Amino acid sequence: MKYLGLIFASALLSACGVIECVDSQFEREPVNINGESLFEITFSNGELKSHAIKCEKYYDSMCAERGNSWRIREVGKSGEHKRSYLPIPSESGSSYELELPNCEKIIRLNSQITMKDIAIVWNKDASKTESTELGKVTSWLGKSYHYVSSENGVHNFKYGGYRDVPLEELKLEFTLKLNGKTIE
Repeated sequence: MKYLGLIFASALLSACGVIECVDSQFEREPVNINGESLFEITFSNGELKSHAIKCEKYYDSMCAERGNSWRIREVGKSGEHKRSYLPIPSESGSSYELELPNCEKIIRLNSQITMKDIAIVWNKDASKTESTELGKVTSWLGKSYHYVSSENGVHNFKYGGYRDVPLEELKLEFTLKLNGKTIE
């Protein structure tokens, strides 16, 4: 009977998710990654904005089959996919923001960030929740413009152009630097 209990216990502990659930109960302190990445954006009107990003390793634990692991995030953010944004002044009052790369990309590319790694987001905090037959559904009302090209400091970004979404272009004039080096 004693051996039957051991076999049953080992089967439970080796099942997907059980070990991860136990492991997720132990808090681990984040570990700072040395260095800082300073992004500076200068607009055509001379206005300058900057944002420094410090990164850390954190133990991402949850009671799930995917397992627990050490991941990289920006200090002060709740997860690896959370980003920092720099507001872009607009005469029309639109809420455009420059979306900076996340820490994983900054570290992986070893400061070789290009304009293709940058996006412009409009109305990033807007969402609406509506009731459907399947329950409540929340949808994002913002737009994400992706880099297309640059000419003489004017950067062209686009949104849409697929399925039923019409193509929209956004042209902005600015200079973006990472640690004093201009991002092309």
